Amino acid sequence: GSEKEKIAEALSYGVFKMNIDTDTQFACAKGIGDYVDKHPEAFKHQIHPETGAPLKKFYDPRKWNRDVQKSMVSRLQEAFHDLQSFGRSVCK
Repeated sequence: GSEKEKIAEALSYGVFKMNIDTDTQFACAKGIGDYVDKHPEAFKHQIHPETGAPLKKFYDPRKWNRDVQKSMVSRLQEAFHDLQSFGRSVCK
């Protein structure tokens, strides 16, 4: 990722395209990591070893993928603001 000051400077020179692939990849990984940190037992066992409770609702990909999506949306919104493109479209 680039520093916000450098992004603002590039925009002042007329740059209108910037690669944010690395930032979005990290946002995805962060979403997964944060979820696993919150529910570590669910990624080691199907049934909680101490309580006997099923953990499917935590390791179900639909559940943890939602946290990944939220992390990506947050990072994209940050990029849109940094690039002064929030609420704008290339389509006219």
